[in-house]
Amino acid sequence: MEVKEFQKLSAGMVDRIDRKLGVERDGHLNLAQLFEELGELTRVVNAKRLKRREPGGEELEGEFADVFLQLARLAELLGVDLEKAVLDKVEVLKKRHGL
Repeated sequence: MEVKEFQKLSAGMVDRIDRKLGVERDGHLNLAQLFEELGELTRVVNAKRLKRREPGGEELEGEFADVFLQLARLAELLGVDLEKAVLDKVEVLKKRHGL
C-alpha cells in the first residue's frame, strides 16, 4: 500500500468513528487528540524507565498506530500529502547534513 492510500485509509477510519460518535472534527480538535495520543505513547515508552514494567510490543504498536491515525487525519484536514512532505524533508535533510 502506498503512503497516500494509507493516509486516506487512516483518515477515513477516523471520519467513520467521528460520524458514529457524532463528533464534528476540525484541526484544533484533531491536534488536541494527536497530543493526547502522543502522551499515551510517551507513557508506554517510558514505562520501563519509570520502573513500572517493560512496554509490550502490541501496546507500543497500538499507540504508534493511534498517533498515525490522528496525524493522517490532521494532514487530510489541512490538505497535506504526508508522503510528499516526508520525501521533501528527507531531501532537505540530505542537503543540510551532506548525506
